[in-house]
Amino acid sequence: MAMRTLKDIFQREHQEPATTEPAQSPRCFSCGATLAESRMYERYRVCHACEYHYHLNARERAALLLDPGSFHEDDRGVTAIDPLSFGGTRSYRSRIVAEQRRTRLTESALTGTGRIFDREVVFAALDFSFLGGSVGVASGERLARAFEKATSRGCAMVTVSSTSGTRMQEGLLALMQMPRVVAAARRHHRAGLPHISILANPATGSAFAGFIRLADYIIAEPRAIVGYSAYRKLRETASSALPEDAHTAESHLKHGLIDAVVPRPQLRESVALVLDLLLNDYRLTAPRERRPHKSTHTHRGAWQLLQLSRHQNRPNAEELIAHMTTTFVELRGDRTGHDDRSVLTGIASLAGEAIVIIGQNRPHSQDEPDDGWISASGFRKAKRAIEVAAKFNLPVITIIDTAGAYPSLANEEAGLGAAIAMCTATMLETPVPTIAVIAGEANSEAAAALAVADRVLMLDNAVYTVMPPEEAATLAFPEGAGRAEDMAERLRMTSHDCLKLGISDATVPEPGEGAHTNHTEASQLVRRSIVRALTDLRRSKQTKRLARRYDRYRNVGSTRSSVRGRLERQFAHMADRLERLLEWPRRRHGSRKRVDHDSADIPV
Repeated sequence: MAMRTLKDIFQREHQEPATTEPAQSPRCFSCGATLAESRMYERYRVCHACEYHYHLNARERAALLLDPGSFHEDDRGVTAIDPLSFGGTRSYRSRIVAEQRRTRLTESALTGTGRIFDREVVFAALDFSFLGGSVGVASGERLARAFEKATSRGCAMVTVSSTSGTRMQEGLLALMQMPRVVAAARRHHRAGLPHISILANPATGSAFAGFIRLADYIIAEPRAIVGYSAYRKLRETASSALPEDAHTAESHLKHGLIDAVVPRPQLRESVALVLDLLLNDYRLTAPRERRPHKSTHTHRGAWQLLQLSRHQNRPNAEELIAHMTTTFVELRGDRTGHDDRSVLTGIASLAGEAIVIIGQNRPHSQDEPDDGWISASGFRKAKRAIEVAAKFNLPVITIIDTAGAYPSLANEEAGLGAAIAMCTATMLETPVPTIAVIAGEANSEAAAALAVADRVLMLDNAVYTVMPPEEAATLAFPEGAGRAEDMAERLRMTSHDCLKLGISDATVPEPGEGAHTNHTEASQLVRRSIVRALTDLRRSKQTKRLARRYDRYRNVGSTRSSVRGRLERQFAHMADRLERLLEWPRRRHGSRKRVDHDSADIPV
């Protein structure tokens, strides 16, 4: 069957007049390549040579993304022509009429319903060809109605934006469309429904500072100009030449402001995949009560386990995720301008169920600049992922392996303390099931922030500690780091110790001499333990599970009160005095020997 092109789908009502001059072969104005026989250009309006993405109008966008024949336009009659009677050399009313005739659209916003891979969605597109895709009263009303329709129907919202901002000729009424649409978008958000935003070239202005930034997942086409300010404004205010990729989709991806840059031929499949994960209604269940899983433990000492947990070839979060899951869609950045790559977050499919997974991603080589320390942005990124999980009722799985929170002045000034606190609080309060897997070396509050879960699993050779033994030895002993091995035992940081202390719930066996010997087998063992824990958590109602989580972390560590506490305190003081009395003769004898030795050196 011949490939359908956008030209085939949308035949113009009036054919171009015949000409006697031979038609010249179209060429790409980006690279000069001939486009006459390019199937990529015919189907997607993308140059096959340089992949330059040409403009598509709103109806072409609907045809590209939605199932064939499924789009039904809504609110075509919603108009507001010249609400301020805007004057000028040419009346605003006449410009609107001219644009309607030229584009065959009644406004810059095209809205309606359709299907993507047979899943109903509400679709809205801002078309740059209609007055630069600017948002006025009519466009704002159409967008708000589209979000409200998606909310009432309980379906996803897919928006495509190619816009320059606010409609100047409609003044403050146009500016007020930003809160108008945001209010409807937030109601859609509170209903727990997904919003996927696609940014075309350009996507700037009020829409970018409004409903676009509130989307659950933001995709941009390659090389698209995106951002709040117009590119012209940036050049005017810049003291020097702008970087080559400034204000582009690629730059925004690098800074964690969007989630993905996807070429146009893959857009439809990418949107369908994200919707499948966010709206996944498959849940793991167990047919009957399982016997409690019996944990096995290594016989190695704490110092040996610490070295294994730091092994250069130990599987990191990225590798574990790749082996455990069948699908993984990454969530990039904290949406404030940073993307800490030491934290990997995304939506994945595990044993058929959609989950949100957060991994502290430690590199294999310590020479890499990203050496396992986590910044404030990394904790904000993790918090964002937990909130996505709560909205769509997806379990949260965390993989813990970190050197700690990065101790730098810049990180402190970026709000490190607040970021850790809010990440911890969000993890504790999220209503969905949570499972933490301590896969390597888990240090300090950076580990605890993501390990306060309903179930805590530890790989057999993993360690969980308040601080590295080398640092603790330096603080506790005059000999310093030379006593690190002794300190490793004292800190009770092994998986077996954590199980006894009630910090963890089970250990995960490792293949051979450790997880570093076989990444695939280690990942499958982790996957099996996660599935077992998740099916157990599914047996409990949400209220009971949250109550157990609160009690677990409220009562961690044994304490004494009232009479028993006073007796224990008095006994501790008596034992301390007795120990000092027993040591006094030895200290006195040692002191006399030092005096005699020193006096022998004094000249007579």
